[in-house]
Amino acid sequence: MTEEIIRKPRHIGHKIAMVCAVLCGLMMIPAIGVFGWFLFTRGLADTWTPSMAAVVAFFGCCAGVLHAVSIPQPVLPPMEDTSVEPK
Repeated sequence: MTEEIIRKPRHIGHKIAMVCAVLCGLMMIPAIGVFGWFLFTRGLADTWTPSMAAVVAFFGCCAGVLHAVSIPQPVLPPMEDTSVEPK
């Protein structure tokens, strides 16, 4: 399948979703660092460590969903005439 998918141009909503996805991805980086720091200094039994793991998962899922939303839809094929002729 070498067909190229033709997509509509991104409108402002797609662009905002893409910027938010990038910001969520960037916010995940310090959250991973803080999670690692809590893991090695406080251990997994402390309540802050699983909370930071949840923050990392939240930012990761948020970035993934916003990236999926930011992708424009493909252009639909031309509409065919489906009218029924009366007999």
